[in-house]
Amino acid sequence: MNSRIIHQYSTMHALMSGVFDGMFTISEISQGGSFGIGYLHALTGEMIALDDTFFEIQGAGNVRRFCDHEQLPFAQLTYFNPNDQFPVSNINKKSLYSELSTQVNIDNIFAAIKIEGNFKKIWFRRINCQEKPFIKAVTEQSEETLHDISGVMVGFWTPDIFHGVSVAEFHIHFIDETRTNGGHVLDFELHNGLLSYELKQDIKIRLPDNSEYLNADLKINNLDEVIRKVEE
Repeated sequence: MNSRIIHQYSTMHALMSGVFDGMFTISEISQGGSFGIGYLHALTGEMIALDDTFFEIQGAGNVRRFCDHEQLPFAQLTYFNPNDQFPVSNINKKSLYSELSTQVNIDNIFAAIKIEGNFKKIWFRRINCQEKPFIKAVTEQSEETLHDISGVMVGFWTPDIFHGVSVAEFHIHFIDETRTNGGHVLDFELHNGLLSYELKQDIKIRLPDNSEYLNADLKINNLDEVIRKVEE
């Protein structure tokens, strides 16, 4: 087993083009790792994988464990064996890059990221719309801000040169310590915690082979703008 591989199922470009019918089962993607993020079938919520458990964070805010047969349209999974970990305090999403860069240069390489700690504030979204295209679903999302909460953030850093394959820079999901709330992280303010990272040399992509994907128009002229709207 090569733990330095990110196993990705579909691409962010395809997802944003409207290819979000479930294609890959939890049983299948779990072969690629037990740490990662993804989206639910028909964009009814978010997925976060942590400690060998796959959690479904639904648009209404309910959290439950996935069943093996359930399908996802997009996921990134890996085995997480950190290169290093170090304490961090008083950082947010904007300063996360500079904080991590004091330890390692991540500009041209993938990285798996985990931050566990106490958050002053965390702002996240949950998609609760099944309509296409993706950008319409995002504009009809649920957003929530929580204060003084403990939990863990899981995600990946993607270099700019792979923009469209995944979300360039940080793509992070959050789940609280009680495993009852979470979502896609828009921003956060960390009081204190532990940041762990592992550099990833390889990314292995499995594309869908269903008719929805094969017949999709993947030409998005304003991809940068779409991703900014998704992430902000």
